[in-house]
Amino acid sequence: MQDNIRTHKEQKFWSKNASEYDQSIIEKYWKIYPSLLDKISSDLGTGGTVLEVATGTGLVALKIASTADQVHAIDISPQMIDVAKKKAEDTRIDNVAFSVEDAYALPFSDGMFDTVICNNALHNMKQPEDALSEIKRVLRPDGRFIAIIAGVGESLKFKIALTISTLIGQLPVFHKLNLDEFADFIDKSGFDVVTNERMKHPEDKMALLYVTSKKEE
Repeated sequence: MQDNIRTHKEQKFWSKNASEYDQSIIEKYWKIYPSLLDKISSDLGTGGTVLEVATGTGLVALKIASTADQVHAIDISPQMIDVAKKKAEDTRIDNVAFSVEDAYALPFSDGMFDTVICNNALHNMKQPEDALSEIKRVLRPDGRFIAIIAGVGESLKFKIALTISTLIGQLPVFHKLNLDEFADFIDKSGFDVVTNERMKHPEDKMALLYVTSKKEE
C-alpha cells in the first residue's frame, strides 16, 4: 500500500509538466545538455543492449539509439513515456523500447544489459539504494553503469534552496551530494568507479556530476 502511494505521488509530479519538460527545464536550466548527450554517446561506444532508467522524455535514449543495438528506456511517468514515444515515431527510431516501470522493481532478467544509464534522477529518488540494487542485478558481470546527478551538494546555497523546494513540493531533491560523495555512494552500492567529473556550461548555475563505473565482480 505504501509503495502504491509513493508510485502515484511520483507519477503525478513528473507527469504534470511532461509536455513542456524539455523547454521549461532542460533548455532553460541546463545549457550543458548537448555536450552531456554527446559524452554519454561517446562513452557508450558501439553496440550492445542498453537500459536507461528514468528516461523522462527520452533525450538520452534517442541520442544513443544510433550506436546501440537495442535500448530499453523506462520511466515511472506515463506522460513522460508518451512524449518519448512520440519523439521516436517522429524521428523513425525503431530500436528503443519505451515503457512505464518503477526503478525499484525492474521487469528485466538478471545480467540482461551491457550498460545501464541513469541520468539526472538518483538525487530525486527517496530510496536510490533500491534502484541501484536493481541496476546492479540487471547488468552483466562486467557491465558498465553511467550515472549523472545534479551537483546540489557542491554549494551550501544549492543545498538550502533545494531543501526548501522539496519541503514545499516544488521539486523533490532528497540527496544533496558533491562529486566525492556521489562517487563514494556509487562505490558503496556495488560498483567499481572508473571515472568521475563535473560538467558545467558557463551559463549554468549548477554542475552535473558524472560517474562511470563497472559492476563489482
